Amino acid sequence: MNLKWMIIPAVFSVVLLASCASDTSDKTNSYGSSNNNYGKTMDKAETKSKDDTSQVDALPQKDVLATVQSKLDSNVVVILPTSIPLSSDKHYLSAATTSTDDKYDVVFYETKQPTSVNSPDLKDTSKATPIATVSGQNYETEEEAGEATGHLNNVNTGVNGVDLGSGITGYSDAGAGSTFLNWAEGRYSLGVRNTTSADPEVSIDLAKKVVAKLEKETLPIPHQLGAVKLEAEPNRADGNSIRWQNQKTVYSVSQFADPLDGVSIATSYEK
Repeated sequence: MNLKWMIIPAVFSVVLLASCASDTSDKTNSYGSSNNNYGKTMDKAETKSKDDTSQVDALPQKDVLATVQSKLDSNVVVILPTSIPLSSDKHYLSAATTSTDDKYDVVFYETKQPTSVNSPDLKDTSKATPIATVSGQNYETEEEAGEATGHLNNVNTGVNGVDLGSGITGYSDAGAGSTFLNWAEGRYSLGVRNTTSADPEVSIDLAKKVVAKLEKETLPIPHQLGAVKLEAEPNRADGNSIRWQNQKTVYSVSQFADPLDGVSIATSYEK
């Protein structure tokens, strides 16, 4: 009788231990599964975070321009335009910068995706299109700076005067296979170049548009000289420039394909 009662508790203990072992195994598997799922969630989160940091946020133009300013290291006093025209409001502004002690250059680009300043992607023509180059350069003397503007004297004289509107007359000239329509406004000389085989009305039309635009907008005030040189022939960015002197420094907007866009950039400088 005593042996029977001793066996029953022993059997019961074995069953209870087996049950506990089974419960512990199930809980460990369940936690492991949950932990694995959590790990996968974290992997996705970490991947997303990495993807996010590889992309550049779309910045307003003022922030792009502030970044450009911070990248320039030069003894030239840096001034920049406040607005750069884009061909689409779905595109973005970026820039590539270079600077030395006596000069800085900024090439502005229009990009299809947000692109950081000085990104290698700006060299890819499928991703970035140059809009214009803005520069500042110091010279040894004010005379050298004045000559570097390309300012033309006495452009308001000659024959074949053309009414450009707003009381301004342009005067035509020709040479070396080119025609020129020149005029003056304030301290600036302005000129439109075309080929001798082109319709002269094309030059006159562009000149009138520039004159009308400058009735509403103002170019930076030169100290002392300024010059605007524009190409009537489309997509001749290499011939388009706007330069003005500030004592021994010359500032410029150049390499713009659309002459009116170039004027817009120049007139957006803070006065």
